[in-house]
Amino acid sequence: MTELLSKDHRILEKGLMEYRPFGVDELGEKIRDVSGVTVRANVEYLEDVIGRLQGLQASSRAVEELARLLNERIRDQAYHVSPAFLKNPWNSYSYEFVCFLGELCKTLTGDPLFAFHVGQEKFIPPIIQALAQPFSVSQIYKMFPHFGEKFAKGSIHFEVVTVTTHSAILRMKFTEKVYQQFGLYRAACADLICQSSKAGLSAVPERVQHLSAASVKDLTCIADGAEYCEWEFSWEPRSRRRLPWQAAGLLAGAAAFAYLRVQHPQITLVEAFVVALFPATTLWLAHAWRNLRKEAQARTELIQDQLHIVESRHEELREAHLDREQSTVELRQKIAQLTTLHNAGLIFSSTLDRETLLQHVLKAITHDLHYDCAIIASYDPVRQVQHDARILGVPDDLEAHVRSIEVPVTDPNGVEGAVFWEGRPTLAKDIRKIWDRLHPLQQHVVSVLKAKSMICVPLKVKDRVIGCLTVYRITEHCVTQGDLDLMVTMANHVAIALDNTAAYREIEELNVGLEAKVHERTAALERSNARLKELDRQKSAFVSIVSHELRTPMMSLKGYVENMLDGLAGRVTEKQRCYLDRAKHNVERLTRMINQLLDLSRIEAGRIELQTGPVSIPELVAEVQESQLALAHEKLISVDTQHPQSLPVFMGDRDKLHQILTNLLHNAIKFTPKGGKIRIESTVLSDGYLQLCVADTGCGVPVYEIDRVFERFYRSDSAPRDARGSGLGLAITKTMVELHGGRIWVESTPGQGSQFFVTLPTEQHPLQPQSGHFGPGSTHLLQY
Repeated sequence: MTELLSKDHRILEKGLMEYRPFGVDELGEKIRDVSGVTVRANVEYLEDVIGRLQGLQASSRAVEELARLLNERIRDQAYHVSPAFLKNPWNSYSYEFVCFLGELCKTLTGDPLFAFHVGQEKFIPPIIQALAQPFSVSQIYKMFPHFGEKFAKGSIHFEVVTVTTHSAILRMKFTEKVYQQFGLYRAACADLICQSSKAGLSAVPERVQHLSAASVKDLTCIADGAEYCEWEFSWEPRSRRRLPWQAAGLLAGAAAFAYLRVQHPQITLVEAFVVALFPATTLWLAHAWRNLRKEAQARTELIQDQLHIVESRHEELREAHLDREQSTVELRQKIAQLTTLHNAGLIFSSTLDRETLLQHVLKAITHDLHYDCAIIASYDPVRQVQHDARILGVPDDLEAHVRSIEVPVTDPNGVEGAVFWEGRPTLAKDIRKIWDRLHPLQQHVVSVLKAKSMICVPLKVKDRVIGCLTVYRITEHCVTQGDLDLMVTMANHVAIALDNTAAYREIEELNVGLEAKVHERTAALERSNARLKELDRQKSAFVSIVSHELRTPMMSLKGYVENMLDGLAGRVTEKQRCYLDRAKHNVERLTRMINQLLDLSRIEAGRIELQTGPVSIPELVAEVQESQLALAHEKLISVDTQHPQSLPVFMGDRDKLHQILTNLLHNAIKFTPKGGKIRIESTVLSDGYLQLCVADTGCGVPVYEIDRVFERFYRSDSAPRDARGSGLGLAITKTMVELHGGRIWVESTPGQGSQFFVTLPTEQHPLQPQSGHFGPGSTHLLQY
């Protein structure tokens, strides 16, 4: 039996607590098995022993180590303790916790009889000593159940067998609830409590009445397999002392005896003795009885009042402290839960990989929230099956089995139906009560896990159930409504995170397909672009060849027409002259178009070069004006010029500038009706640039066309049909201006005319060619 008891003690020293140490138990009842007075007594005696052997600092470290070792054995961090907490006498604890504490104290001190010694030294607190002092040792032992109930309420049955003036037989028996807490450590726990209890009882004569400690004899012990612990206590009662007034009574009796013998000699010796002793004895007994009665009555009343007040205050403070203790635990749990949810949210948002996310979720639930097991399963609404589950912390074969099974959801009254079809969570404090509602495949998993309680909540996204989260505990009544609320919150976070990972997966798949399509379309565009470039090159070559081929015949045709008009081929009638003038006009128009096409070809090929030199702007304007004078006179249009007295020297290509002004003036004449006016002005701007302006009183340009007039091949819809050209003149003009580092723009009011402005650099500004607007050719323009 001794070897078995030692083995239980070793198991107890290294085990883990299965029940809550304080606060409220799994059934919602307050834990009040053992008073905090008992725990404080153990801690104080631990400090005394270590302090005597190693000093005060070592005693403080021992208590800290005790708290650390206890916390290692408490599963839920919300119930972790501190040295200050252990010294609070108003706490209440479970017997399991107190037994662990006693075993650890024994280990820390190295004293195998620690429980007995702490009972002798600390188990009778000052309040009990004060309350019990008016009572005799026998009376105190008779009150053993009353005082025991104060410090182990509802967990131990106390019984008085017999009490005499010098001995007492007492019994102690644990309730079934306490035996459940003892679990595998039943013998060791019973031995610890038995040792400390009998030691405390044996110290009653010494601590309360200042007599010698009572000797104790073990009659039966629970640690040995008995039904209850029974002890016999023996002590030496207090000896009575003779009182002074007793001697005075005897003296009074002797005086009376002497008086009778002297004054009444006829009375016999015996009669005189009896007569003299009787009055004194009677008076003495009456006086003593009266005094003792008053004193006992007053003391009893005082003790009863004090006892009532102290007990009422004791219960009041104890209940208040129990409530505060539970509030503290609940607050710790809430803080721990919120911290876990916050950390879990950060982790969930940091990954978009589904497998990594599931592992993080399961780890957070089992490690941080202290559930024994957790499972996350997906739901297929088309096939109506629960599948592809993930579980953590179980053997590989069970993990593979859980992942492979598919649980059909067919019963609306089953747990699976409630979760997946109705989106309603399930809380089972005792799985046996919902066993028939579980699918057989689920029953098998629960049996292997040995789970006793569970919570199952749906994973919902926008009223759509995508799976479920299930947590298990291996003890009954270990899940509460608070646990359910927490799991619902956790499930909402998990559902959103899983939905995000699914969306990310879909985006990745779309990206893969999109990238392939982009590559395919890019290759097609590159092929099309190469084909277009080749067509553009062929077009440019064709335009250049055709233009060159047409230019020579047109020049020849123009020469013949002019010769005929001059009469070299004979006399020309008026009708013939009219036809020849029209032919000459159209030949000149075709020649201009051919020249524009040739200019366009050279621009696109990047073959235009500037031959810069000094240019006189007034002379250039006069030359251009003269070349267009005949066309202007034909339409009765006046062309005026205006120049400042002194113009700075302009460095540019005279031919290109001539072409620029010719295009602008010809354009103005073309779009100005008969009798209109055109003005050519030159101005030097404040920044040193030269500005040329060609203004007319023509039809003007609508606002929506201003940004497009310089585009090639653009012909305005608002212009008269007979005035529309090839759409190349202004585009070529703009390129020529930009080649000189200048800028061209138009300001116009429809119906009132247009003003075309050209700014050109002078000697003060170096030539800064601008980019053109003709695709491939424009890049070549930058090199000039």
